[in-house]
Amino acid sequence: MELKDFIQATLEQIVEGVSNAKDSIEEKGAIINPTGVVFKKDGQYNSYDHAMPQEIAFDVGLTSIDKKGSSEGIGVFLGSISLGKKNDSGVESVAVTRVKFTVPLVLPQGASLKK
Repeated sequence: MELKDFIQATLEQIVEGVSNAKDSIEEKGAIINPTGVVFKKDGQYNSYDHAMPQEIAFDVGLTSIDKKGSSEGIGVFLGSISLGKKNDSGVESVAVTRVKFTVPLVLPQGASLKK
């Protein structure tokens, strides 16, 4: 899986999960990602017209596969691998690189706490 596809699918699933949970949670009196709230972060108060942005943290292992001298590209590392594996078709080398980053995301908004 390419990194861009992994990031897209992950963010879509987070938003879909929050959106699906929002209605059932609100039926029980709770609010996911409320609007009209003042947040304190790093000693400062911040007010948002919308819900507070969340930081979605990614810590991804990327693999690069080289088989018989031809590069197979870079993809997201989602399982175990063998480095320098030798089989009938030749030698396969795999390099793993870790990438860490965050993506700010405003999740689907809940009800306002201002009455």
